Amino acid sequence: MEKIKIMISSTVVDLEGERDSVKDAFKDIEFVELLGVDPVNTASLAGNARSLTKSMANECDLYLLIIGKEFGFELPSGKSATEIEFDAAFRNDPTKILVFKKEFDSSSTIDKRQQKFIDKVCDYYSGYWRSSFKYTHELRNLVLNSFMIWLKERANIGNSLDYLDHFVRIAKQMKPEPNAVVYYKLAKDFVELEYNFFGTSHIIQFDREEIYKDFWGCISKLQEQFEQWL
Repeated sequence: MEKIKIMISSTVVDLEGERDSVKDAFKDIEFVELLGVDPVNTASLAGNARSLTKSMANECDLYLLIIGKEFGFELPSGKSATEIEFDAAFRNDPTKILVFKKEFDSSSTIDKRQQKFIDKVCDYYSGYWRSSFKYTHELRNLVLNSFMIWLKERANIGNSLDYLDHFVRIAKQMKPEPNAVVYYKLAKDFVELEYNFFGTSHIIQFDREEIYKDFWGCISKLQEQFEQWL
């Protein structure tokens, strides 16, 4: 039986307990295969750590990002290993990412580099909805609940879509008016959406590159356009 591949991505040393709680959440689910640093540590692989984990992030069906206060290993680009994995998952499919952020008391200090990454991931306009937790048992429950919601949604759409397909799918669901009729066109360099409602046609275009680089920002831009049309 082909399994759902789930990648756990986070810094390792400071979030060991959190990673263990997530692994425990899936231990009795036979159709799930976990990917990430911990599973890889059970064997030696012929490859570079960066390329292997980046490949896992690209190929996994679901990417679970656990964010703490530590930045972790910094690459020459200035990004952390975790951010490299996140970027790879995002470019493959922006809708396969779930984010969980650990909360700390006000006396805790968050690495400035990590705060920048957190701001990027959790940005209200172009980032992700994230679930917050303080204790590992909370994280375990959040992960399971989120997985079941994601699984139900995925069962309805399949997994053969690319990022443009997902963008159009979401854009068609987000009607500015419940009875609006939606049309779309995929051109070489752009995606065109047309919404017909109240006897008027409204058209908006998005560059393919813009969608690729800022998926959720484009979705937010579309929502803002709805408000102007109404």
